[in-house]
Amino acid sequence: GYELVRYPEKDKTMIKELLDFKKSIDLIISQAFKDNDKFIISMKKGFEKFINMRQNKPAEMIAKYLDAMLIAGHKGTSSDEELDTNMDKIMVIFRFIYGKDIFEGFYKQNLSKRLLHGKSASVDAEKAMLIKLKQECGPDFTSKLEEMFKDIELSVDLSHTFKEQSQKRLTLDMSVYVLSKANWPTYQCAKVIMPVELSNSLDNFQSYYKSNYSGRTLEWQHSLGHCKLKANFKVSSKELHVSFFQALVLLLFNSTNTITFQKISEITSIGISLLLFFPT
Repeated sequence: GYELVRYPEKDKTMIKELLDFKKSIDLIISQAFKDNDKFIISMKKGFEKFINMRQNKPAEMIAKYLDAMLIAGHKGTSSDEELDTNMDKIMVIFRFIYGKDIFEGFYKQNLSKRLLHGKSASVDAEKAMLIKLKQECGPDFTSKLEEMFKDIELSVDLSHTFKEQSQKRLTLDMSVYVLSKANWPTYQCAKVIMPVELSNSLDNFQSYYKSNYSGRTLEWQHSLGHCKLKANFKVSSKELHVSFFQALVLLLFNSTNTITFQKISEITSIGISLLLFFPT
């Protein structure tokens, strides 16, 4: 078993191989030893020992495996029942790991990306997974994860109301997620200079929010934003799905055909290191 988790170059296949290994061991215990309790207990002790010999890596890889599964949804399975069964199999491996707090950190980070970027294949599957984690680890373990869903749901209603009340002033279609800082991963705040049409829209929302929720302060996390841009090429038009920072750079080419790297940084106030490695 230790051979499945000890080599970093096999991290990408670790969880799949652990699931296959567990299936084969279960089959042996069932067919050869008639599900003898002593063999089942020994198997559980063995799994718990070798999985945790490599510190917290298995916890991280379980979170990543679930992330891929919840993004793929039905693309990776034939039905809701099969997806639910696969999540149950993962929970069996999850029970063996010691670093459940490490898992929670990676799971929260991945969940935030799925929620904010609309990558979840199924909200029902997401909530089913939370129920399984709550049953295994208790309500405290999943409380902040559940609050993340509430933030998204409330933000959808908030954005809808804002659009209805601000139709005449809006120059673009904008949705805003208002997140409770205590429930979400910590993000580095980056201040940027943006075109007037963007800054005006943000100012409009800020004014609307303050008028309805006095005493609260908004802190814009531009690194989490994403945009849809319509690009007009000679042959045809294309819709580009890009990060907020990428959008700021592309919009500069509305007024010029060429621009230096240094000038982009000066106009947008995006640091050189951030320009080199855009968050996606």
